[in-house]
Amino acid sequence: MKRLRGLAASPLRLGLTVSGILVLALLVSELVFDRWPAIAQVSREGAFARQPEGILRDLRIAVVHCLLAGYLPAAFLAVLRNGRRTVFALQGALDCTPEECGALADSIRFSTVGLAAAAALGLVFAFTGPLIVPPVPQSPWSPISWNAEVAWHRILGLWVGLWGGMLGYAILAVSRRMSRLAADLKSIDLFDLQPLLPFTQQGLGNALLLMGFVAIAGLMVLTETGFGLIGFAVGTVILIAAGLALALPLRGVHRRIKQAKAAELDWVDTKLRQQRTVLKSGEDRTSGDLSDLAAYRDLIKDVPDWPINASGYVRFGLYLLIPIVSWAAAALVERFIDALVF
Repeated sequence: MKRLRGLAASPLRLGLTVSGILVLALLVSELVFDRWPAIAQVSREGAFARQPEGILRDLRIAVVHCLLAGYLPAAFLAVLRNGRRTVFALQGALDCTPEECGALADSIRFSTVGLAAAAALGLVFAFTGPLIVPPVPQSPWSPISWNAEVAWHRILGLWVGLWGGMLGYAILAVSRRMSRLAADLKSIDLFDLQPLLPFTQQGLGNALLLMGFVAIAGLMVLTETGFGLIGFAVGTVILIAAGLALALPLRGVHRRIKQAKAAELDWVDTKLRQQRTVLKSGEDRTSGDLSDLAAYRDLIKDVPDWPINASGYVRFGLYLLIPIVSWAAAALVERFIDALVF
């Protein structure tokens, strides 16, 4: 775990480095195997023209796999880093010393069995992909039938599936830990939910990482044929998962807020009943007591059950638009390259 935390210090740099090296190695291998003349010939119809099969389609799929191969490990480490940051951001709300917060951050651990099960599930999905995405070769997992580009995305596909499964597990495990952390909050100030916003940031970070995956993997749906059905299914699942990834870290604090509201409303109701008794008995009472208590009761009811402000909802909506924006940018790049080269 210490080694993982060291790598998590800069997941963006790690992801860019891995993806960059893989893309460069892919392009060099195409040169070594003298594949560029054939690619140039096919590209006359457009470097990003949709094709049912062929070397250009295989190359583009391989490039997307190179990008995912760097992105997913980086996203996995980002989940771990974000979880640790959330703990330290909650130091005031948790009323813990830096050393105690450090111990809490260190308690964010991944089960070896859970990681292995998630990785195995991802590998099963990766193995199934070539069997259902048309055109399906006669022996999609026979290395003898692979050309140079197919070899890249077959091998990297297993890597992507493995890390995709582990990313899903990491989001679930860290989110559950954040949810349980809400039990350690010293108190809930219903009129100041600002100290609880780190929980929201954790959930938004989870959603952002999932939508980043959709943005990259969706390039295959945008530029290639055969990925429509599986792309729609996976995209729908991940959109739902993004909403769950936002909500999961907030479950515990949502429960604490509801409990605090219920306790405060019980107190107000008790005071209202007392004032009603005083009113009926005709005894002297302070003017405005009933109206003040009723107004206070309305204020408590208006406190949101989830610590998500308006900007949080806006950010989540913008995150959901990331794939669409990235695909639109890819279409513009396609037009630019076609105009420039061809």
